[in-house]
Amino acid sequence: MLKVQEVSCKTLLNKSSLTDFTLNCYMGCSHGCLYCYARYMKKFKDRPEDWGQFVDVKVNAPEALERQIQRLKKNPKKRPNEASVFMGSVGDCWQPVEAKYKLSRACLGLLLEAGFKVDILTKSALVCRDLELLEAYKTPRLGMTLTTLDLGLQKALEPQASEPLERLETLRKAGKKGIKTWAFLGPLIPGITDTRANLDGLFRGLRGLRLAYIYVDRLNPRWGVLEALKRGLSRGEGYLDFRHMLYTASNPKRYAEYSQRLKENCLEAAGLAGLADKLTFCF
Repeated sequence: MLKVQEVSCKTLLNKSSLTDFTLNCYMGCSHGCLYCYARYMKKFKDRPEDWGQFVDVKVNAPEALERQIQRLKKNPKKRPNEASVFMGSVGDCWQPVEAKYKLSRACLGLLLEAGFKVDILTKSALVCRDLELLEAYKTPRLGMTLTTLDLGLQKALEPQASEPLERLETLRKAGKKGIKTWAFLGPLIPGITDTRANLDGLFRGLRGLRLAYIYVDRLNPRWGVLEALKRGLSRGEGYLDFRHMLYTASNPKRYAEYSQRLKENCLEAAGLAGLADKLTFCF
């Protein structure tokens, strides 16, 4: 059962190597994705629940953000209209609890009003609720994560996230409104979502969308990820040769060779869909 608790935060914007700042209104994520790298946060939070079974709601997030914005406006080195914010770095800002609390929507409005350049990455069609906010400004960009269009596999990997076709439709709706959109394909998991059939399906699904770019990433076997995949995908679905995945992901030389083959396969599949020029690899 999901454990939701309300907490307070002192700050919300965090400096990041990814961009100027990241912002997360929730700690934890109920999507329960087996491959989620953010599960490493459990090491620092000492939570007994499994990743995907708890969410801490930062109920004062808009007030904390407003205070930080006012301080930044006084800083000539990093004014809001020169800074970028990534929403969704250690959990999905539009996960199901957002429907009730609306914290990400409130913070998005504050960021856009202050002039921040906002990038969103989500797996949730709930973000459709806020497209009018994104449409009203020129700078925000909406990204959607996709790992597979196979519904059975998606439900095994990402049990509580929106279905793949809902995510594609979200990108379609946003693009028609003139919102800058992009796709994140990953992580591509050895022997599971990196197959040529899966790649062909993903790129066919993206064909015709108004995407500015497509990021592609491989599996990063951070703390707890391989164990979660083994536990979650060895229950009769037949998707997992865990020995192959473990060998590939934990051997640096093999992983380098694998990564080159993965790039070549992605470029070929993307080329058939007319999307090769939009690819950017994260590895």
